[in-house]
Amino acid sequence: MSVYVDAAIHPLRGRLMCHMFSPDLEELHFMADLIGMERRWFQDPSRMKVSWPHYDIDQTLRLRAIGFGAIACDKYQTVAMAAIIQGRLEKLQNIRALADPNRAFAPAAHVPDWLSEQGFPQGWIWPEVG
Repeated sequence: MSVYVDAAIHPLRGRLMCHMFSPDLEELHFMADLIGMERRWFQDPSRMKVSWPHYDIDQTLRLRAIGFGAIACDKYQTVAMAAIIQGRLEKLQNIRALADPNRAFAPAAHVPDWLSEQGFPQGWIWPEVG
């Protein structure tokens, strides 16, 4: 597994923020320690109203995380990873529709190969639409 940082840049208290996340919480916390995050800043859906486990990080920490090996994701890769982390197959099916190369508009066409490179088997990633 790896740690990922998204490209969603949101202003918060005068800083530009994004998310750091991973399917492996141990690796996520290890990276957080490496870049100087406090564990109390972890966004934990079992304890608070957030949709997935992550850290909110600013641009300086994002660059630091990338320097330590975190993988930068675009919005389609991020949504696919969030769906995997959350176990939400319907979200994966939505990305699958956007990845269909037979469609005129396929902005997520790169996501299946990228997820495969990240070690996720295609059979699990792209469940058949029921």
